[in-house]
Amino acid sequence: MTYSVKNVTRNAAMVETPLAPKEPIAVIEVGSSAIRMVIAELGPKLAIRTLENLQKPIAFGKDVFNNGRLSHASIRESIEILDNFESVLESYGVKRVQAIATSAVREAANRDNFLDQVFVRTGIDVEVVEGAEENRLDLIAVENALQGRFDFDKKNCLIMEVGTGSTEIILTNKGEVSLTRTLLIGPLRLPDQSVAGKTDPAALQRTLKRRIHAVAEEFGRECDLSEINTFIAMGATMRFVCRQLYERMDETLATLTPKEFADSLKTLSKMSMEELSEKYSLPYADAEALYASLLIYANFLSETKAENILVPMVSIRDGLLLELAQLVSGYKRTDLSRQVIHSARNLAKRYKYDEPHAAAVTQISLKLFDLLQESHGLGSRERLLLEISAILHDIGSFISPSNHHKHGFYLIQAAEIFGLRKIDKDVVANVVRYHRRSAPKNTHIPYISLPRPERAVVSKLAAILRVAEALDASHQQKCRDFTLEQNGDSCILWVPEEAGDLSLERQSLAKKSDMLTDVLGYLIVLKQGRPAAQPAGRQA
Repeated sequence: MTYSVKNVTRNAAMVETPLAPKEPIAVIEVGSSAIRMVIAELGPKLAIRTLENLQKPIAFGKDVFNNGRLSHASIRESIEILDNFESVLESYGVKRVQAIATSAVREAANRDNFLDQVFVRTGIDVEVVEGAEENRLDLIAVENALQGRFDFDKKNCLIMEVGTGSTEIILTNKGEVSLTRTLLIGPLRLPDQSVAGKTDPAALQRTLKRRIHAVAEEFGRECDLSEINTFIAMGATMRFVCRQLYERMDETLATLTPKEFADSLKTLSKMSMEELSEKYSLPYADAEALYASLLIYANFLSETKAENILVPMVSIRDGLLLELAQLVSGYKRTDLSRQVIHSARNLAKRYKYDEPHAAAVTQISLKLFDLLQESHGLGSRERLLLEISAILHDIGSFISPSNHHKHGFYLIQAAEIFGLRKIDKDVVANVVRYHRRSAPKNTHIPYISLPRPERAVVSKLAAILRVAEALDASHQQKCRDFTLEQNGDSCILWVPEEAGDLSLERQSLAKKSDMLTDVLGYLIVLKQGRPAAQPAGRQA
């Protein structure tokens, strides 16, 4: 059986057949040390009831972090696991599955071969997600779990999840995402597995303290961890501490004091892997990772002023499940566009952008996008990508003004922008690349490597952005208040007389409007004054 609903979070305009009553859905996460699957059904008001929660260990992290590739043995084992999961899906009658893979598969040199084998053998289409997408799904899960119990708008929060192969970090300031990072820090990346009973706890603590303090100092360029007053710890090891050591069994949230957490670390540091596994019925792989994972949390906690640790009883799978449920049920989707835009502005500030110019270009771009909706046929996802592109279009000037479109391309490619998937970031980077100078060509590898639909999106958005940028060529925001008059194959942009001299804008528009003419078929003309009265529907 081939399952539907891959890339469920990619396109907000995607339409799905509504769920039948009680129809089950499922999500699968292919992680560094385990493959996990949750099967659930929906109730009223998007209530999600778990039917099955399965987990099987794998050695992907050990393969990739040591050798850069997934071993043939691990691939065979994972396909067997997924094939068994597929049988469970059939027994429940599940037809809608969203499957993702995280850091180990993401970094594997042979990941495409693995994904192809999985699809051919099981019918499960696994999508590799980037760190920024993991952060977005984590935030959806946390906000949903804490809804009505915690006010993000009043706190500075560090949200983190330590996996076996990577650590996801989200910093929020009064409800706004200020920084996200995927750190290559995790138990499987530490020497000798760094487990309790095998590595000297004091030595491991010194190693992690130095490393995490260096990370905190790097964060300090954008935000100060000492200003964090709320520490939110996701992850299986933190849920283990709450449930097993302190019997905090709240379904959605538990709270620990730093002293309770320190005491649990002290207890676990004295136990061997065998003792941990036997006493707490832990899989051996989980016992290996437990102590080092908790030490990573502890060292980040020490960099903050948080007086308590909030532990939501959720994971990335809960965020994925919620979003899948929202999409296939037609329920209103969680909108994090505000956070995405805030993240883009933070990136722009890092590169000393001209904020008034960027704001003007953004406003003009979005107005043009809306007025030309019938011509370009794009949706809300593309509108957001245009907004991000407009905010970031000049950041390459930080490197060199002369080729800032090219520098902007690779700065965006190298950056983490909260909530943007890799394909989204590729689109934004290419739109910025083509906001001036050359239009896309078949010899441009980054452009031609995009899927064909995304190349069309890049061309349309870049064409709009070029016009918007030309309308603020003087960086004096003269053309924000314009009226668009469509007349046959011409678009006349009317700007009030009081805007003053627009000779620079006209000159720039003459150079940059050719792409919009090629892509949408409109000749762009800039005039001052107001259009003559037109029949209804001819003027915007």
